[in-house]
Amino acid sequence: MKQNKVGHYIVLGVTVVVMIVPVLFTLIYGFSNGWLDILPSDFPSFTYWKELFFDSPLFWQNVLRSIYLCVIPIIISLVCMILVMYTIVMHMPKLDGLIQTISMIPYTLRGVVLAISVLTLYAGKGTIFSDRTIMLFSVYSVIILPFVYRGLRNNLYAINAKQIVEAAELLGASGIYTFFRIIVPNMLTGIAVAALLSFGLLFTDFPIVKLIGGNRYETAQTFLWNQQRSGFGPKTSTYIIMVFLIIFTIATASYRLQHKVEKQDAEKTK
Repeated sequence: MKQNKVGHYIVLGVTVVVMIVPVLFTLIYGFSNGWLDILPSDFPSFTYWKELFFDSPLFWQNVLRSIYLCVIPIIISLVCMILVMYTIVMHMPKLDGLIQTISMIPYTLRGVVLAISVLTLYAGKGTIFSDRTIMLFSVYSVIILPFVYRGLRNNLYAINAKQIVEAAELLGASGIYTFFRIIVPNMLTGIAVAALLSFGLLFTDFPIVKLIGGNRYETAQTFLWNQQRSGFGPKTSTYIIMVFLIIFTIATASYRLQHKVEKQDAEKTK
């Protein structure tokens, strides 16, 4: 048993080192003015970090644009799926399998295939879906369905939504009052988990926004890509580290919320 544990720790340690070393060297590179020798020159240097926070409005504009392109589809998908899943759980449980199948379809559609399909169908047709922003919102709302569906479904069953509604009806509460004042507040943790997981997926997207938006919709990911094309240097390293920190923060918040939900579910089943 001890030998097995030692082997697991070795594999885990090697994996962690392999994952951390590139980020560490990129961070070191960002605190230098160049790295043409064994050691980086002028280390530590804060020149490019100062420029990032005080003289790089374009980078922060692209980050805000990425957030905007993420938040709207998440809201659309959450609102639609909350209504659908509430109806399924309360009135049509037999359709749960169908909704699950539909929600899993985006797993089989890769970003490039989906983006090209949407462009072929709607580009230049003169409809509302011909607008590139509407295209992005629609595609993003679809590709996050697996995360939204799973998070909301688990949450609705975890809080025993059907029993809550029945108890509220016995006490004289209306259906609308029960939904907005009891069900939705109890779903906030599950909604937050689904939203953060979806945000992490959309924020790191490159192929869809590049194909549909082109150069007119430069986001944080496309900005990094353009910077790398012009030459990978300390300045680009600072951009990469900042985007990495944003994604890491989102992932950490998602993990903690998901762990909290699982812990609450385990306590309820005891």
